[in-house]
Amino acid sequence: MSTKLDPEPGTLTQTVATQIRSDGQGAWRARIILLAPIAALIVLIIVFSLASPVFFTMENLQNLVRQMAVLLVVALGATFVVLIGSIDLSIGSIVTLTGVSSAMFVAALGPWGAALGFAVGVACGLVNGLVHVYLKVPSFIVTLGTMFVFAGVALIVSGGRPQALRSPELSAIFGGTIFGIPLISLWALVALVIAVAIEKKLVFGYRAKAVGDAETVAKLSGINVDRVKVAVFALSGLFAAFAGLLLMIRTNSASGSMGEPLLMEALAAILLGGTSLMGGVGGPARTILGVLVISVLSNGMNLASVDPFVQQTITGVVLIAAVALTLNRKELSSVK
Repeated sequence: MSTKLDPEPGTLTQTVATQIRSDGQGAWRARIILLAPIAALIVLIIVFSLASPVFFTMENLQNLVRQMAVLLVVALGATFVVLIGSIDLSIGSIVTLTGVSSAMFVAALGPWGAALGFAVGVACGLVNGLVHVYLKVPSFIVTLGTMFVFAGVALIVSGGRPQALRSPELSAIFGGTIFGIPLISLWALVALVIAVAIEKKLVFGYRAKAVGDAETVAKLSGINVDRVKVAVFALSGLFAAFAGLLLMIRTNSASGSMGEPLLMEALAAILLGGTSLMGGVGGPARTILGVLVISVLSNGMNLASVDPFVQQTITGVVLIAAVALTLNRKELSSVK
């Protein structure tokens, strides 16, 4: 009696054919994910430029760039969280708390008070990471809770009143324009370069992708997964804090609701850019495409005087479409 070890020829052929089809489908899917935001951006630009003669004016383009700068910065940090297969729902609240606390610190201590407000935002991200990793609470639950906590703290410390920013020094550094280019956009560009460098050039970026792609394998290869996760959430807090500073300076004020719209817009931009909710795929360089699409869409709808509630609905539809486009259903599992 002998044991047959070799697979039957028909079975082997079928397996190879299935693998080839799977690889082919994966390649086409990757192309669609890459080209979809580019195609959407081109269509939006054509539609809005035809619908509104104001769209391509210098004033509107400067306004578009200013709006895009804040969204880009907050989305860059959150991209790393999605890249490890987690999610950060508190980024909008971190923006709010950073803006409010910075405005109050600046009023009391001068321009350097903004550094304390920035530190508050970074600390918020660190808290998210520590609770998620060491208390073993899913990131969705942790950041859903801290979203309300941070927003509540912002309202408590401000008394629910808008905080005016009076700092010519900060406005000179982050506000205004140079050769017609808003300074805030140059700071956002610096943030983009740093984020891409972290992902592409630093070992940390490779480790973050490895954790998102296969956490168990990452552990077996010697990566300190817990440390990577905590650092990623702290990094998300850092970028959200910087976005809070930029938004505060752009509007010369801070309020308890200033960061609310950024959560949904940032998530839509991240997913539309091609970073998968499952982790391990995508990165900051792709997020810029999603930010462009969301920013042009928002700007065009404002020019067309679309009702704000309708705008929010449309953004939600875009978010669902982005998830449907980037989600690999063959590897479906819960977001960590």
